[in-house]
Amino acid sequence: MSFNLELTLESEKQIKSIMNDPSKKGLQKQIKKALGYLKQNPRHPSLQSHILTNSEKSMGIKIWTSYVQNKTPQAHRILWTYGKTKNSIVILAVIPHY
Repeated sequence: MSFNLELTLESEKQIKSIMNDPSKKGLQKQIKKALGYLKQNPRHPSLQSHILTNSEKSMGIKIWTSYVQNKTPQAHRILWTYGKTKNSIVILAVIPHY
């Protein structure tokens, strides 16, 4: 099953900022690849998707994190949740992992 990806205003701003930065060509490619995997299968092994601990308790929703990069200083992650419809995913943020 293919998922529809919906961007929040914040995640759209973050992605645009990265995509408009010529010094981040490698990261741009990795984000496109990760979003493609997420769209096809949120549990794709390379994404290493998992629920953020206590997100449901503290935020009221299950927030998932998926890898864009691995074994890289400040490796980027995609934070997301399932949308209101069966086949939608809402991208909450694309941020470096600290």
